[in-house]
Amino acid sequence: MNSAALRPGDELVARVTSRTPFGVLVESESGVPGLVLESSAQAGDVLTVRVESFDADKARFSATVV
Repeated sequence: MNSAALRPGDELVARVTSRTPFGVLVESESGVPGLVLESSAQAGDVLTVRVESFDADKARFSATVV
């Protein structure tokens, strides 16, 4: 899936790249970075997430764990 195709409601696989105090930073299989709020996942974990929003200008998304 390329970044232009990301839409709210899309489900995708993403790997956790790091943890923050407010959630985890992830990267989709196509290399698009994102943020998953309130997840207890650790760096390296692979998650299935649902896109909540996509910022085309910054080429990043926010998502929730499915």
